[in-house]
Amino acid sequence: MSRIFAALMFASLAISSGPSAAFDTREQAAATASVVETLGETLDQYYLDRESASIYRQALLEFGRSGQANGLSGEELAKALTAFLQKSHADAHLAVYAPGTGIFGKEDEAGEPSLPENAYEASGWIAPGVAYLRPFAFFGRPGDVKRMQAFVDQHADARALVLDLRHHVGGEVAEIDVLAADLFERQTNLALMRSRTAGWDRFEPAADTERLFVSRRDRDYVEQTHRAVPRQGGARMAKIPVYVLTSKRTASAGEHLAMILKRTGRAVLIGETTYGAGNYGEEVVLTGGFKLFVPYGETVDPDTGKGWEGTGVSPTMQVEAKQALNVALQRLGVTALAESYPKIGEAGGAGALAPKK
Repeated sequence: MSRIFAALMFASLAISSGPSAAFDTREQAAATASVVETLGETLDQYYLDRESASIYRQALLEFGRSGQANGLSGEELAKALTAFLQKSHADAHLAVYAPGTGIFGKEDEAGEPSLPENAYEASGWIAPGVAYLRPFAFFGRPGDVKRMQAFVDQHADARALVLDLRHHVGGEVAEIDVLAADLFERQTNLALMRSRTAGWDRFEPAADTERLFVSRRDRDYVEQTHRAVPRQGGARMAKIPVYVLTSKRTASAGEHLAMILKRTGRAVLIGETTYGAGNYGEEVVLTGGFKLFVPYGETVDPDTGKGWEGTGVSPTMQVEAKQALNVALQRLGVTALAESYPKIGEAGGAGALAPKK
């Protein structure tokens, strides 16, 4: 659909009360039409599944004809477009964001979000010999990777590890790679990541490494195998039990970590079925400063070929999320927390085990 036709279509739906208002309305309609057009083009080019991309494109044509955009701009328009696309074909990551915002919230003038310096809510020895880590995201920044490496180094002699992913919202795999290097004693294929070729070429042209290598490529899709590579000198935590705590809020990269540890038998998952955000992607700038988080790939279990988009990762032991930590500690024979245990907060669910002050 041409930009001119789209602008005329939106303008014809507008009602104004005078020449100036009519001009403003036509101008807004043209701007909205431009956003919708570039949105459709971007989905058509990059969305992971061509058939679904076509569904989105047709839905956007209907959105324009329906008049739902009349009088909408900024955040209201972004929310309306997101809702309409989700109704057409659900995808947990797909979203349109208003100018000045993105998937991580408000952004500065350079378009950068305000992210916390430390994405780890709590870490340390939760009980004698039991290491505990609660990240809420894997941002993959150099400082985050160093922080994960420091945690592993400081707890390499642990007798058990508890990974609390109940609040985890997503991120990248760099920190997972650091952890996997000490959890697996031999090279192990963890997951298969299947990307639309156009999306991979734009967003990940250098992502062909020892830990995430291209195993297949054609004109439509690029398949990468995510692999654990043991650290030089040997994996120090390869023999210890690992418990992963999950909730219905655990999403994206948190689900990726939960899935690979479950399918390889490397961890016991305790808690609730996760959120179900299995398609990964990147932000693309549209016209007018709007942004689209476009999912261009999916992660699947190499054994089944299935991912967790819309279904989530099921736990090994189904319990209420608030009870998951207690259950894990009970299985480890822990009857009391360490005197200097991490500040897990009320939501941590281990208050009964806390030492008396």
